[in-house]
Amino acid sequence: MKNIFMVLVFVLFSFTSKGQSGDFPFGKISYKELEMKAYEPDSSAVAVVISEFGKARFNDNVDLVFDYHVKIKILKKAGLEKADFAIPLYKDGNTADKEEKWMSLEATTFNVEANKIKETKFDNRNFILEKFSKNYNVAKFALPDVRVGSVIEVKYTTESPYYFQFHTWEFQDDIPKIYSEFWSYIPANFEYSITLKGFQKLTKSATELEKNCFIAPNAGGDSPYSDCLLGKYVMENVPAFKEEMYMTSKRNFLSSIHYELSKIIESGGATTNYAENWKNVDQKLKENDYFGAKIKKAKRLMGDIVSPMVANEKDELKKARIVYEYFQKWYTWNGDEEKYSIEDVKKIYDNRKGSSADINLSLIGALQSINLNADPVLVSTRDHGIPFKEHPQRTDFNYVVSSLRIGNQLYLLDATDPYLPFGMLPMRCINDQGRLVSKDESSWVDLVSNQKQKTSISMNLKWMESGELKGLLTQQYSGYDAVDHRKKISETTEDEYLKSLAKDFGETELANYKVENKADLSQPLVEKMELTLNGFENTGSSIFYFNPFLLNRYEKNPFQSTERLYPVDLGSPIEKTYFVAIEMPDGFVLEEAPKSSAFVLPNGGGRCLFNVAIAGKKITTTFVLSLNKPSYSSEEYHYLKEFFARVVQIQQSQFVFKREK
Repeated sequence: MKNIFMVLVFVLFSFTSKGQSGDFPFGKISYKELEMKAYEPDSSAVAVVISEFGKARFNDNVDLVFDYHVKIKILKKAGLEKADFAIPLYKDGNTADKEEKWMSLEATTFNVEANKIKETKFDNRNFILEKFSKNYNVAKFALPDVRVGSVIEVKYTTESPYYFQFHTWEFQDDIPKIYSEFWSYIPANFEYSITLKGFQKLTKSATELEKNCFIAPNAGGDSPYSDCLLGKYVMENVPAFKEEMYMTSKRNFLSSIHYELSKIIESGGATTNYAENWKNVDQKLKENDYFGAKIKKAKRLMGDIVSPMVANEKDELKKARIVYEYFQKWYTWNGDEEKYSIEDVKKIYDNRKGSSADINLSLIGALQSINLNADPVLVSTRDHGIPFKEHPQRTDFNYVVSSLRIGNQLYLLDATDPYLPFGMLPMRCINDQGRLVSKDESSWVDLVSNQKQKTSISMNLKWMESGELKGLLTQQYSGYDAVDHRKKISETTEDEYLKSLAKDFGETELANYKVENKADLSQPLVEKMELTLNGFENTGSSIFYFNPFLLNRYEKNPFQSTERLYPVDLGSPIEKTYFVAIEMPDGFVLEEAPKSSAFVLPNGGGRCLFNVAIAGKKITTTFVLSLNKPSYSSEEYHYLKEFFARVVQIQQSQFVFKREK
């Protein structure tokens, strides 16, 4: 995998460019921009950013002020949504009057009518600021009179008290950008680590000294003013970032610039360090009221509850399973992904409901109460991004699970899902590495799974003279497929589930449905049923076509891009087996059959086997698809794309039957 992180180190020099440098005039529009019909480098673009400028600076109250200005061309109907803005504004749900604020807005739409430029300004009375959650408000507005061909222009300012979270700038978006520029004013007494993420390169970058840009708080000496280091960063002709199947958070790969506060030097010379090492971070987490202290409280409470459950059990692994399964049944996850537990432990237990942190920190305390070696593991979920290990940042994590060490074996546990077997993390947590915060020495642990996404489908069918296909269907699910399927069949009635399954076949009748190991999470989930497939009554004609892939076939290649810069991340290996046996009626012969084939991915990455066997009136097809790795590098993408192109071709295969004369 190519490197997507770069720590920026700059020499002080002036910014020179023949193109745009700094903000551009508002309302200055050209006929050329309005007459643009398509963006030549990317004809599929629904819209394109013509120009974009951002500036982050401190005011005299040490609030972070962010100015944003953008001009966007709407090229296709699907691009009309770019005129609808929803900007999140963070707030500390536990601290009153500490939140990001909306300061100003100017927005307008330009169109050509009767060969003249028509401007329609946004009415600020239509601006909406609404509460989204405990930690976010959202500023919403939609530009007026927007149509295909319009150019929209927006300029706004926000203010934030969170100077330790300097503004991130995303050069890349889901539409292309012709020009994107960002300026950051860093006071001389503030020090930030600056990191560039993504695969696109800066077109220009520079730093220069800005004199007297900031009034330092509690400043002494002859002047209260402080100089600033002005950073200027430009990307031109930035391609759209296109999300594809089997990828983790786009935040991992989106070309963007990030800031982390290292230290602040007061006017008197005192220094406050913010750039922590992992040892300090780990220690603070252990002492945190909502993390380490919460585990200690849970240990005291849960000891009286779980100790009687394991009083007669000597085996540590069996003890852990008993406690884990009790937590799975007792608690209901409310869907919140958290690393800190705010609520009281007793209240959470009595309510039987909580966040991932509420449940899993209590689980750790319970395991510790029976003298098991359990510790928290900080996790960044797949949709949250990969943690940046070089610079410790607790904000990189949004989830916590439990580790359990028995002998030389380390187990990772998450009790939020009642369908997860012991020692198996949910797929959302399979993301690079987690930070194990140990009582002794903390470390990084791989967030990988030893379980596959495994399904086996078997159908034994008889082709009746009436044209129906009748037989037995058996489906077996293991690993993550079993977790997903147990959830599916448990969260609906049997009648509703069978109706949904019947739709997958088309015209189908299902009977005598049985399920095995529904509650035993350690075993594969098995479904058996009788089925009658209708819709084959055209056997009265001289030729009859039959595709054996009646379920779970790939209708198209999941990999469409000509190239892919980021890895294909499946989460865990995939194995799909498909067996169909069909017995022909008298009066028909097999005219044409698909050919058996087998092919592999390089370096043992996977294989596909398709076998057709004919014995008298009985035809059997066996299809096996194995992807042996949880992820594939960008260099392996082309092999994977070709592999699935052949898989799709096989699953479109048909048998041709002909009536005997």
